[in-house]
Amino acid sequence: MISQNSIEQVLQVVAIDEIVADYVSLKRSGSRFKGCCPFHEEKTPSFIVSPVIGIYKCFGCQKGGNAIQFLMEIENFSFVEAVKTLAQRYGITLIETKIDNPDAYQESQLLRESLQSSVDFAQNFFQEQLHNTEEGKTIGLPYFKERGYTVETVKKWGLGYSPEIWDALAIESKTQGFTSEIMVQAGLIKQRENASHYDLFRYRVMFPIFAVTGKVIGFAGRKMGNTDPSPKYINSPETELYKKSEVLFGLYQAKNAIKKSDKVYLTEGYTDVISLHQAGIENVVASSGTALTSGQIKLLKRFTDNVTVVYDGDAAGIKASLRGIDLLLEEGLNVRVVLLPTGQDPDSFCQSMGGESFQSFLDKEEETFIFFKAKLLLNETNNDPLRKSDAVREILKSLALIADPIKRSSLSQQLAQICNIEESLLVSELGKLLRIRQSKENQEFVQQVKSLTENAGIELSSQSKSLLTDSFQELALFRLLLLYADKVYYENKTVFDFIWEECNNDESIVFENPLALKLKNEIIQQGRWPGQNHFVNHIDADIAAWSAGIMADVHALSPVFALNFIDILTEDMNYREQVVAMFLHLRRKKIDYLLNYNMDLLKEPNANIDDLLLMIEYLNELKKNIAKKLGNAVSRL
Repeated sequence: MISQNSIEQVLQVVAIDEIVADYVSLKRSGSRFKGCCPFHEEKTPSFIVSPVIGIYKCFGCQKGGNAIQFLMEIENFSFVEAVKTLAQRYGITLIETKIDNPDAYQESQLLRESLQSSVDFAQNFFQEQLHNTEEGKTIGLPYFKERGYTVETVKKWGLGYSPEIWDALAIESKTQGFTSEIMVQAGLIKQRENASHYDLFRYRVMFPIFAVTGKVIGFAGRKMGNTDPSPKYINSPETELYKKSEVLFGLYQAKNAIKKSDKVYLTEGYTDVISLHQAGIENVVASSGTALTSGQIKLLKRFTDNVTVVYDGDAAGIKASLRGIDLLLEEGLNVRVVLLPTGQDPDSFCQSMGGESFQSFLDKEEETFIFFKAKLLLNETNNDPLRKSDAVREILKSLALIADPIKRSSLSQQLAQICNIEESLLVSELGKLLRIRQSKENQEFVQQVKSLTENAGIELSSQSKSLLTDSFQELALFRLLLLYADKVYYENKTVFDFIWEECNNDESIVFENPLALKLKNEIIQQGRWPGQNHFVNHIDADIAAWSAGIMADVHALSPVFALNFIDILTEDMNYREQVVAMFLHLRRKKIDYLLNYNMDLLKEPNANIDDLLLMIEYLNELKKNIAKKLGNAVSRL
């Protein structure tokens, strides 16, 4: 057990911004740093790091704490693992005391520590086999030398060798006290039907796979000859340590270069990454031969927004891999593409040209994803106008994923020139796709604001709830339902679905107006949206009169509506924007309430000033973002 004095020493020495920066792209904001939270999806930064007081805090998901807690959360470390990792990084000698109660450690934490120990053992074993055995020196090392790797590169990347016999690792691990069960769970050995064990990796050169923290979590073993019918690579299976969809090969070695250049090259193979690093191009990673995943992209986005995808000249399935480009665009990254000459891959081409020449080639040949995708798809149409129109629509779907309107406009102009189509036609078609995307983004923003107000940890009194929704806004909600309930809000969800879910799931939306209560009860009794005619022809005179008035006055909003609710001037606006504006206004009221609540807490004698100031700063920024969103909504109508 680690002594309390050692823990306090770690927290005093550790720079929390340095630790978090290994996982999140941070930007300075006064004495603090800001970034997008690594624990939940968000596009507006709500994650703050304060080096002065040594804490991080996300105001979206409410996670926060010190450097130890950050590593525990993001790496799924136990407390001891997190402290030891920080101590090793900062050269701190820990004082440990005897564990009085071993049962206090959770079983899952013990398992993870055992798995990490077994993987570390395997890594040392493979390196030992490469450098200090006759087989490794005569078979493994010559292979790496033939690939053009220097001794320094082999050591830097921890490359190794697994011997030809079937159970070398299985036998040695048992000798060193590792159980077969742990070695199997770590993805290092397998069990035969007769209960004996054999190595997963046999007669292969070994590429260790590192986590962002620098720990080895898995392996890739490559065969050395073309006569072997087995797969070129054998990769570690999914384990408690190694989640393939959340790992990028080379990121640990490349992260500093990526942050420095604010750009990353994305390749396909392990050897591509190592050769480029050796040639001096260090801001490069690989998806390890798998299709790019959203988890890998989120990992990249922590370090840069600029990605250049490097495709092999004869890579099979480039068209199928275009989905990866769309995923990059959807996460807000700036995407460019380099296509290598036929028969070349980054490894071979870089080694033949040299690092400087290859870097010049990349700089010269990279092109926008629009240009690349257009060339690829349009070349397949054979000037068939119908096939061409399908190809253009497919390209526009990618273009609609870009949030920045200036970038989008510039790329649509480029597409018009490439396709020889009037830009106005493309803009019109793009507008349809953007409206669908805007609905999704608006819905996400509404949910982000809702997440904050729900997780603020404040119990609303009945009096404060009634202050957050007034009589007019209660009826305004039902007005939107009466006019637009059956229209599509997003994908398979109607306006009624969205509004009703929000009303039922937000405690700050209360109904006290007598007419609003009648309307609510009607919907509850029906169990669904009963349609406009149900209310217009209702037996209750109040409901019928109100509904008829709304339907008769669709194109002319009363001055009272504009004065009391939102700056809506005409009725021919986008109904989706009205729905978003309604809920943002309601939640802006709650944010005002939270601001006042936290301001009052500052006056308390034992108030945590730093935490409260962080919260107040974030709430004020969120209010500005809501105002900007509402302003944009009005300006587009």
